[in-house]
Amino acid sequence: MESPVVVGVDGSAESLAAAEWAAREAARRGVALRLLHVQGRHPGQGGGTDTATTVDRRLAPRALERAAERVHAVLPDVRVHEVQADGPAAVALVRAAEDADPLVLGSRGLGRVAGLLTGSVSLGVVARATRPVVLVRPDAGGDARRDVVVGVDVIGTCDELLAYAFEAARRRRARLRALHA
Repeated sequence: MESPVVVGVDGSAESLAAAEWAAREAARRGVALRLLHVQGRHPGQGGGTDTATTVDRRLAPRALERAAERVHAVLPDVRVHEVQADGPAAVALVRAAEDADPLVLGSRGLGRVAGLLTGSVSLGVVARATRPVVLVRPDAGGDARRDVVVGVDVIGTCDELLAYAFEAARRRRARLRALHA
């Protein structure tokens, strides 16, 4: 059984764009789409008060519902599963990435400094995930052709990562760009 495409959703425009991109990827692969909302304290929320947790628990079903509506408006036949998880968002998403192919997240594109200052969840996930993670900007243009970008760490072996990136680029008829810092 192939791994599902998993997308983190929080109701933001970025996560809705990511859900749409992930639905197209799931359809392309013939696998299910898992919409995942993480309940709990997120960076920048402060101390995680009972009030914040209560509000988050009320908003979670709506975030999943909005994402499912967006997905079905674009691809009505894609199989969608809605899942809620608890914990800090980055930790729960890294855990979800372990059985995802790929994990998809919305990205505000704040840049490294702003992302660090605001506690970017996507930055935390990308730094820790051992499986493929796709970041989608809200202006990604649906299924428009984009370059596939892969970050390469030359210290460890990256054959599997490069094979995945080449296949993703081939499937999309896109250029592959490799980055190393």
